[in-house]
Amino acid sequence: MLHFDAVLFDSGDTLFHKRLIPEALVRLSAGLGVSIGEDEAAAAWREAKARTDIDPEVVFGRNRSEEGHRRYYLERYRPLDEMVPGLGRAFYSGFKTDAGSMVPYPDTADTLLRLRSHGVRIGVVSNTGWDIRKGYEIAGIDHLVDTFVLSYQEGIAKPEKDLFIEACRRLEVRPERSIMVGNDARADGGAAVVGCTCLILPPVGRGETRGLDAVLRLIGIDHADAASAA
Repeated sequence: MLHFDAVLFDSGDTLFHKRLIPEALVRLSAGLGVSIGEDEAAAAWREAKARTDIDPEVVFGRNRSEEGHRRYYLERYRPLDEMVPGLGRAFYSGFKTDAGSMVPYPDTADTLLRLRSHGVRIGVVSNTGWDIRKGYEIAGIDHLVDTFVLSYQEGIAKPEKDLFIEACRRLEVRPERSIMVGNDARADGGAAVVGCTCLILPPVGRGETRGLDAVLRLIGIDHADAASAA
């Protein structure tokens, strides 16, 4: 018997990573008629990531609606506009919320496939302001996910417990029979409040194997496979 009936996955930096940002900024700048180098792009991106003067209300609402998400990131991308006028908006639409920028980790598809083959229900629970399902469709793995619970559609965001409760409700599983897998102890760890077991994965390099085999071991799939092989 498997130890759990369902796995809830975070998406970004858990199942998918993003393409290289400086390269994207160079490409998008060229589309705006301005030529910049990757070093210049990387410096502007570091400045954008370091921005701390955004209104707390804007920060709070960034994952609870499409508009809140857009407003937060366009404010944060102001250093990009200072380098190339219009680059912040181009980056938001052409990279941040572009499904083509999503790249699955090498072990993502195999992990989801093995879970499904053992009857384990799969949900994606993501703090986001756009429809990330398109990235799963491009990768050809959308059919391996039973439900997507996206914060902007629900009006609530991790670590709020109601997002995890909704995911379990859709999957028709009890929280205590579920695992939440993510990379952010605060956001993804919120699932523990409703009784889910939480697995927080450490950072890995871009494109490296994500270490999702740990999920299979927790579920008991490796043991089940070994038993059936014997």
